[in-house]
Amino acid sequence: MKICIDAGHYGKYNRSPVNGAYYESDMAWKLHLYLKAELEAYGVEVVTTRAKQAKDLSLMQRGQAAKGCDLFISVHSNACEDETADHPLACCTITGKADSIGQKLADAVAETMETKQKGRIRKKKGTYGNDWFTVLYGAASVGVPGVLMEHSFHTNRAAVDWLLVDANLRKLAAAEAKTIAEHYGLTKATAKPSAPAASAPDTATTSYRVRVTIDDLNIRTGPGTNYPTTGKFTGRGVFTIVETQGTWGRLKSGAGWISLNYATKI
Repeated sequence: MKICIDAGHYGKYNRSPVNGAYYESDMAWKLHLYLKAELEAYGVEVVTTRAKQAKDLSLMQRGQAAKGCDLFISVHSNACEDETADHPLACCTITGKADSIGQKLADAVAETMETKQKGRIRKKKGTYGNDWFTVLYGAASVGVPGVLMEHSFHTNRAAVDWLLVDANLRKLAAAEAKTIAEHYGLTKATAKPSAPAASAPDTATTSYRVRVTIDDLNIRTGPGTNYPTTGKFTGRGVFTIVETQGTWGRLKSGAGWISLNYATKI
């Protein structure tokens, strides 16, 4: 199983009109990385459309990055003038091949977020009979069914407040990965083993090495997202962890702490 995940938008994009702390681009970037890690636990090979959050690609390029994959997922939140709207929406490729998984994902998001409205799917044709959503058109052009997943609305205050909580995004990622795994008959027990995520050793002073495979892993001043970033990133490579608290590790270099959800123990 091979899946391509796309983080909708880049930089600081689509700020919520009801809570200025929320940007769709920030939420999408976090969630797509959490979803990647959760899917890999089922043995899924996951590729992403870009390595850096600040990098922009055309919609067609993002969709066509799914070439050779079994499924394409683009992560978003929706917006409209009706502030009460909160239904998760799975926009699926017009071929119909993603309808089933799209509805299941929309239902999983609705259940996890406890939205008042049920999850829905949508298919829309463009002027020339292709997918109206260009990112889905890009995926379809290389033969891959796709879902543009709208995680409720960032014009809904309750939804925005929920999506701003990092722990909630992890719940979403776990629920969506489980839904995908069940749909395609994958289990963690029978899946191809992947490198285990670095976890806390029994002794806090035990040092060990981890490999980071993303370019922009934040370094923070303490073990958690409530601590400010140092403005520096690890980059790709192997690093030594000398102290662990939960899913956070302190770098031997003294530069700070990193999230071990984006590192594998070696």
